[in-house]
Order: sequence, then structure tokens, then C-alpha cells
Amino acid sequence: MDYMKSFGSLSLGSRLKRLSDRLVHDVIRLYQSQGIELNPTFFPLFNMLHQQGAMTVTDAAERLGVTHPAISKIARKMQQEEWLSKTADPADERRQLLALTPKSERLLEQIAPVWAAIQAQLDALISSQRHPLLESLAEFEALLQEQGFYTPVVQQLERRNEGQQIVIQGWDAELRADFRRLNMAWLKRYFDGELTERDQEALNNPEGYYLARGGYIWFARNPADNQVVGCVALARHANDRFEIAKMGVDEAWQTVGVGRRLLMAALDKAREIGASEVFLESSGKLERALQLYRNLGFRQVPHPQGSSYYERADIYMTLSLKP
Repeated sequence: MDYMKSFGSLSLGSRLKRLSDRLVHDVIRLYQSQGIELNPTFFPLFNMLHQQGAMTVTDAAERLGVTHPAISKIARKMQQEEWLSKTADPADERRQLLALTPKSERLLEQIAPVWAAIQAQLDALISSQRHPLLESLAEFEALLQEQGFYTPVVQQLERRNEGQQIVIQGWDAELRADFRRLNMAWLKRYFDGELTERDQEALNNPEGYYLARGGYIWFARNPADNQVVGCVALARHANDRFEIAKMGVDEAWQTVGVGRRLLMAALDKAREIGASEVFLESSGKLERALQLYRNLGFRQVPHPQGSSYYERADIYMTLSLKP
């Protein structure tokens, strides 16, 4: 078993490094078999200088999308091995231009067919995939550039600390609009705003749909600005059987524990009033919510009626509260 895969997205960097190491190792062997001494890590700068001609370290870094220090480090090594030279820019003597040496130019004739063979094999592997690797990689790089990685993670950790200060409170008629707003958000995001008659009744009249029938509703409120950031309902179906329903958390507050705290409030109440079972209906699209349910002990079972009233619900889960 490849445990690296089991780590999911947390191992993305490690898996890319492992893949890179494998490819670099094989390229080194290929170069050696053909009597080529070039370090494979020199390839991006080497080939760009071959195609684009002399340029500064800054220009090279910008075109390759890497840091200035990284290019400087590679350039120094290549200069030491006499693959490139540094000369003053005729247009501005303060700038140094990187250029391939005659040694590099001689190597090009020998290495060109090796590159062609490597590219042919890689293209063959990629074309055999169901999902185009290079297009996916380009898309991921663009998203990473647009959305960032370090800053969002730091912000999420800060938000998690703030999440510990979230206040869970019971029903308040003044928060009726928040109950609808939070639930409409996930309905629009995942199900094009689909509203059944039951949805409309529950969201337009939560007091009658839940409270008057022996159910409960909770809200998660941020005391810093008094904003409501989450909600959940516990619907009564029998004296000892309740349903977790209409749980919604503001997108900015997801993954920081708000949903868990809301769900725990509902489960604690269910135990307090003697419920023997709690169930819920969900969708395979709601991966984060499903993971939370599983972590708290819910297990997926066949729907007792064969299928749900809600077309969007394709998963039925239960949690036994019996001692």
C-alpha cells in the first residue's frame, strides 16, 4: 500500500517531490548512458537561454516563475561548470547577462535527440491518462498564484482560534432571517437554490416546522461582531427519534470547528431528552459535512423508505444513542 496516497492533499508537495526525484534520477541515468554530463536541474535555464538568448537573472526568474535567488544559485553552478557565462549588457553595463557558452552550444547537438526521446515518452504517458496532467498542473498553479497558500492557511488557523470564542445559542425569533440566509447559501452553492415545499415551510416558518413539533434550533454567533455564522435544527419524528437538519455554516467559518460545535449541541440535547437514535439525510457533494458526521459516529445505512423525499439527498446516516 502506498501510504503517501492515503494522506490525501496533505501529501501533495511530498508526492510532487517524489515524482520529481524519480524523473530526475532516470534522466541522470539517460544522460550518463549517452555520455552527457549536464545536471538535469539546469534544464529550464539552459533551454530557455538556448531558445530566448542572453538575459538577466531577473528576466530569467520572471519568465520561469521562480525566485531571483534560485536562478542566481543555478547560474553560479552552471558558470562553475562552464555551461554559461556572465557578460555586461551592452545597453546597460550595470546589468549582467546570462548566456550559453560554446561548450553548451556543442552539447546542444548531442542532447537534442535525447530531449526529443524523453519528451516523446512523457507525452505518451500523459496522453494515456484520463485527465490531462499538464493542463491540470497549469490550472492548479494558476489557482495557487491567484488564491495563495501560506496566507490563507495562516488566516484559517487564526480563524480557528477565533472559532473557539463562538457562542452557541438557542432559538431567537430575531435570527429567523439568518436561519434562511445560511441555508440558502449552501442550497445555492451546491444545488442551484433548489427549494422543495418542505424546504420552504422549514425556512419560512421554522418555529412551526421545528419548534412547535418538539424540535430545536441553535445558532453560532461571533461575539466579536455579533454576526450569526452557523445554524442547525433538531427535528422530532418520534419521542425517541430525531433528525439533524438544516445545518449551515458561513463559508468563511468552515473548517474551524463551528459545524462540530453546532452538531454537538444538537446531539447533547438529543441525549438529554432520552432520544435513542438520531438520523440525517445528506448528499455526496457535501464532503466536509459527511466527514464531520463520520467523525462523530454516524454511519451510512440504506434509506428506510428506499429513497429520500429530497432528490438531492443520496446518503442516509444514523447514530445510536442507546447506552
